[in-house]
Amino acid sequence: MTPASEQHTTRHVVVTLDASESGRPALETAVRLAALTGAHLEGVFVEDINLIRLAELPFLRELRPSSLAEEAISSQRMQRELRSLARRARRMLEQAAVEMGVHWSFQVWRGHAGAETLAETFSADILSLGRVSSLRFSGTWSAGGLRARRRSESPSQINVLFSNSKQAVRALTTACRLANDLGAPLSVILPEKRKADLQQLRQKALTILESCGQAACFVQLSGGSLQSLEQLTGISGQCILIAGSRHTLLQQAGLDRCLNTLTCPVLLVR
Repeated sequence: MTPASEQHTTRHVVVTLDASESGRPALETAVRLAALTGAHLEGVFVEDINLIRLAELPFLRELRPSSLAEEAISSQRMQRELRSLARRARRMLEQAAVEMGVHWSFQVWRGHAGAETLAETFSADILSLGRVSSLRFSGTWSAGGLRARRRSESPSQINVLFSNSKQAVRALTTACRLANDLGAPLSVILPEKRKADLQQLRQKALTILESCGQAACFVQLSGGSLQSLEQLTGISGQCILIAGSRHTLLQQAGLDRCLNTLTCPVLLVR
């Protein structure tokens, strides 16, 4: 698949929202990508069904830091809090999308599912995920100045997991477009393979990079573990990690840990 044809396949970008500062990098990345590809941007506020069930327990209490007073948490109160957060998340999405001229929509989804399930549920070509904060809202955020921040706060690195899959090809093409738009260096992460297979995979990546006019450095993922990935990408909110949505390292258990440890946006490409 060529980069030109790949451009026409990205029609729907989905970003999960939680209305906090920790989710801002994932939202900004999704908005920029939607603007680049002309895709429709959909924001999804996920109401964790397990959190709602937890609030139904009669012995659950909240300890307020300011007064150290205990307060009961009810299911009704939890749902009010979630509705309030959803409204704030929608405003964040609207401000950012309007400023970048992106067509957008928003919905609330209740459940508890892995990233691949979310991507399939919302028919996402690309799913943008960020570290989810606690329920408490940490403050308002204005999307004003998003265009200006593109130059002053560009990601320090864009990392892409590359393999022989069609999803990996689309992930690398997406990474090239973002790296070119943001002026950020691109790193192609290759899996641990035999030397001959590794050379073949590297050549495949070089062909894609050449067609995109994008330079990149290559690194090898030794051991094939999430710990190895964490060491390669570093712990920085200024990085972006891009991979195929079915990559083995980013399945449910690994993905949750990756989001919480790296604190950077993760783009899953289908």
